[in-house]
Amino acid sequence: MNFKKKMKEKIKEYSNEEYLQDYIRNEYNIDDKDADIYLQVYSKNELFDSRTVGKQKSLKDDLYSYLESKTAMLDNDVPINLHIIGYVFPSKDQEIIKHLIKEHYSIELYKIQKEYKKIVNKSSYIFLAGLVFLLIYLAIIVSVESNVSSEIFAFLFSYSLWEALHGVIFVLSKVKDKRAAITQNLLMEVDFIDKENMLKK
Repeated sequence: MNFKKKMKEKIKEYSNEEYLQDYIRNEYNIDDKDADIYLQVYSKNELFDSRTVGKQKSLKDDLYSYLESKTAMLDNDVPINLHIIGYVFPSKDQEIIKHLIKEHYSIELYKIQKEYKKIVNKSSYIFLAGLVFLLIYLAIIVSVESNVSSEIFAFLFSYSLWEALHGVIFVLSKVKDKRAAITQNLLMEVDFIDKENMLKK
């Protein structure tokens, strides 16, 4: 069997909905409609960024990279439970960790919402400009025979409407997907499990 044929067979085997759903079900224990993500921690320093203090205290970027890589395969309407196991955090640290995760994704949501509004406003302005160019084009066509000016405004009208539609259909849809993923992580439930108790389950 040649290599190209093997490639086609593997693509057919793995790039299908059934395989993906089996993977998600096994990976995230999703039978109860919630997705479970486990994070094993051996010490406090694995989560907290030691460079930050006081009200500016933060968790390490590695944590968010890990969470986002794990949640990327999930539909955005699936509730997520993050189970932190291993190291026994004092209750005060547990509350701080929960707060910092929510704070992080609240800020990310605020930023993506600003981007969303910016794209909506930009697309609206471009669309209105396109309508103005259309009116100018029609006025030129009605009053004068087709000339260079009419061609210019026809181009500006077409280009403006295309840019506006591109912004709404393509760019905005990507931002909406990203916003939904951030909101999903913001609503993540976090709990702390003693490793010994987990092994008994």
